[in-house]
Amino acid sequence: MPIGEIDECVTVKYYVESPLDVSKVAKAIAEVQSIGMGGMHEPDSERIVARHGARVLDVTPLRGRLECQLPVRTVIDRDSIEAAEITIAYPSVNFKSTIPNLLTAVAGELFEMNMITAAKVTDIVFPESFLRDFSGPRFGIGGCRELLGIFGRPIIGGIVKPCVGLTAERVAALAEEGFNGGLDFIKDDELLADAPYNSVRDRVAAVMASIRRVEERTGEKKMYAFNITDRLDRLRELHDIVVDGGGRCVMLNAATIGIEAMREFAEYCKVPIHCHRTFAAVWARSPLLGLSFPVLTKLFRICGADQIHCGAVQGKLYETDDEVLSNMRACTSSLASMRSSLPVSSGGQWAGTVPANAEKIGHNDFIHLAGAGTFLHPDGPAAGARSLRQAWDAVLQCIPLHEYAKDHRELSRALDFFAR
Repeated sequence: MPIGEIDECVTVKYYVESPLDVSKVAKAIAEVQSIGMGGMHEPDSERIVARHGARVLDVTPLRGRLECQLPVRTVIDRDSIEAAEITIAYPSVNFKSTIPNLLTAVAGELFEMNMITAAKVTDIVFPESFLRDFSGPRFGIGGCRELLGIFGRPIIGGIVKPCVGLTAERVAALAEEGFNGGLDFIKDDELLADAPYNSVRDRVAAVMASIRRVEERTGEKKMYAFNITDRLDRLRELHDIVVDGGGRCVMLNAATIGIEAMREFAEYCKVPIHCHRTFAAVWARSPLLGLSFPVLTKLFRICGADQIHCGAVQGKLYETDDEVLSNMRACTSSLASMRSSLPVSSGGQWAGTVPANAEKIGHNDFIHLAGAGTFLHPDGPAAGARSLRQAWDAVLQCIPLHEYAKDHRELSRALDFFAR
């Protein structure tokens, strides 16, 4: 591949383990994932290799983890396994600007290769020519802030709990309590979509009536993300129900409906898309197999997600805080002229996690989202919402929470209750 054409390539970084020489493994991956293994008899084979063959850019040997190998057909001497970080450039001419073709090209057979005992796609760098066909977030950080009229602090949100079993009217009543307590944003739980006992149509009607009452009383704008995850042929119908009912946000479980499906829907969608990553850990959690969450976050973003779950700082999920921050950076890092997505810190969040979120994230362009930390407050959802707002007021004024709590009952009760 001529050096000048590297700018037209998608560059992929892998973590790989193998009992074979890792340089030879890198070459095999590049061949398998671009032109296939073995020699070619075609008279134009030289042209095919030059134009379509992937190129190994770097092989950096590493000390392998080696504690969780993928099954292989052959007997392996554990001590012979090598680990490496491998970087390969794939000519984008091999695949159209679609996620299915991209993933087929960079990892389609990777996880089936018998010579590999561990394989993880840790990063993908896209050339501007590839991104040109992707619209990315329509609203992103700036658009979501404009809709809510909130600047200078994080957007504070909640998730209605319990997850399922509530009627539309009960969801609306709980949401109204949370909004009255000061939440800016509330979303459906990922388990509740267009349910027979609580349809999207009924929920939109009930929740938007609550929002109109709260906005009239408080003068603050509110946003509710209605989960419209469903069959692909129903997404537009459910979207129209939300928009026609006055809704300002929809939610998709992007990993379960398909990333490319979200992209197609995003080209139609008129409101911000809240992208929940549920199920994506099947691809991302293992350190030795799959795609990293920053890679998935980039894919969600280029396919139109305006808000993206990134895990939780000081939360209940498996990721370290540094890994969560890497996911957040994938929402905002430079991708040609594409808008940034709004990162979401969610999973075991409550008033007590506010200082860590503020310190570690280091900026205010994110949603701090608390489910049980809002709706299971001992004094009810409104008090839970107030405890979050009070915690953020304290942090933004550089006042320790325990000091601020002396004059703010809701925060004090949250610190006593949730700390246990």
